[in-house]
Amino acid sequence: MSSPKKLPGRIDIDITLVDASLDHVQRPERRAIAALSIGVEANDAYYSVVELLEAVHLVGTRHPDGRRKLGRILGESGDDYQRSIYYALAGRGASHMLDDLEWLAAILKARGSVARHHAVNDPISPYISPEPDGPVGAFAPSFPLGRSWRTFRAPAG
Repeated sequence: MSSPKKLPGRIDIDITLVDASLDHVQRPERRAIAALSIGVEANDAYYSVVELLEAVHLVGTRHPDGRRKLGRILGESGDDYQRSIYYALAGRGASHMLDDLEWLAAILKARGSVARHHAVNDPISPYISPEPDGPVGAFAPSFPLGRSWRTFRAPAG
């Protein structure tokens, strides 16, 4: 495998997210989560979405640790990125949520690869501070699930 080609200048790693957020062919939920990811540091965005994806999968497959993990993510005192992604997708069908998180994770993985191998524009974080900007919930490990979770279909494989 050859090493990445050196490109002149810096690359805007958010361009794919901007395109996805404006693509009328994409479902509104996907456009929303792409837009919410613009400016978030490449590794933070990717690993945050993968962690959320894993938690959603665990909840959907009724894994005993699923709700605890999702509740911890939604109740953490960090910035609001993961919560914003989750709540942009909440209530629209758990299987759709899983599909949309996988779609976003693939974009963010490629974005991170570009950031590792090329000079990139410094992201301008959309977050004012690293703390939550409002109340954060406290979730019991047995919090109730809404009807949208009844639609969950685990991926074949």
